Amino acid sequence: MSSTRRSARLMAKTAETSVSTLPALMVAAKPGKAIKPMSKRPKVAKGDAEAAKPPAVVSEVVATVAVVPLVNSGIPLSSGPFPSLSTPKVMQEAISHLKDVDPKLGKFIDQVTEVCSMSLERDKDGHTSYISLCQSIIYQQLAGKAAAAILLRFLKQYGTLKDQSKADLLAESDAKFEAEDFVFPSPQLVASLDTEELKNVGLGQRKAEYLKEVSLKFIDGTLSDARLAEMSDDEVSRALVAIRGIGQWTADMFLMFHLKRTNILPTLDLAIRKAMCHHFGVPFGKKTPTHEQMVEMGQIWEPYRSVATWYMWRLSGTITQKS
Repeated sequence: MSSTRRSARLMAKTAETSVSTLPALMVAAKPGKAIKPMSKRPKVAKGDAEAAKPPAVVSEVVATVAVVPLVNSGIPLSSGPFPSLSTPKVMQEAISHLKDVDPKLGKFIDQVTEVCSMSLERDKDGHTSYISLCQSIIYQQLAGKAAAAILLRFLKQYGTLKDQSKADLLAESDAKFEAEDFVFPSPQLVASLDTEELKNVGLGQRKAEYLKEVSLKFIDGTLSDARLAEMSDDEVSRALVAIRGIGQWTADMFLMFHLKRTNILPTLDLAIRKAMCHHFGVPFGKKTPTHEQMVEMGQIWEPYRSVATWYMWRLSGTITQKS
């Protein structure tokens, strides 16, 4: 049965999603079971009011993260490893499964020529959980271009150039640099910065505080790549939403696109809610579908709801195009 994971800290507003349009193919499938009557709608966690859109592939940067001992954070660890969409075999199994259990979705999958981005390698060269979460915070509630500009200023100021022979060019305003040219600053460095210093690169007060708080979690060992890899989906979710600035939507995106977990359904994502209603022939309204209704509709896709979600984003683009 599907879990009904909820955030520990909630607020009341979801955000719209914009996705690239695809050739229109409007399909409707029947849910595996009758949809239950409406129940209380889950709310968006604080710090997570960012635009809920498929995360762009952020430029890969490298972190120098000190190794710290695992401490007793009060979070029980499940026994990993957990299935990952980073392996072609698992992705192929997911696609085959979705086509078998949901032929309507299978027809749409065949129409999508774009490779499912969850199968792409994004975590090479030391792209750690710490970097992924920091970048998620920087990108919250901003257009991609604006967020990328702030990230680059942050890296120029506090990161380290991989190629030190170019260091003298940093002072030149017209020098061309990209985020991947830099080593991401360590948690220790970010935690030591004053919020006013972080604001000087374009970060708001709250985002500066959030970055420092995330950094402290990695310094004290509450979070680490090893710990997160050993946690179940629910354990990761609980650990992340307990941190200011990280809400349920961000936790879901981290699970899907960084840890590449196979069975995540982001029920707070407005575009996914609309697309699932369209796909399953369920009315969409201000209070529907509820979290429980979405979990029940998506049960047919288990244990590969993450991949189905990616295709729902693509389907939402065709809905927008046709409407």
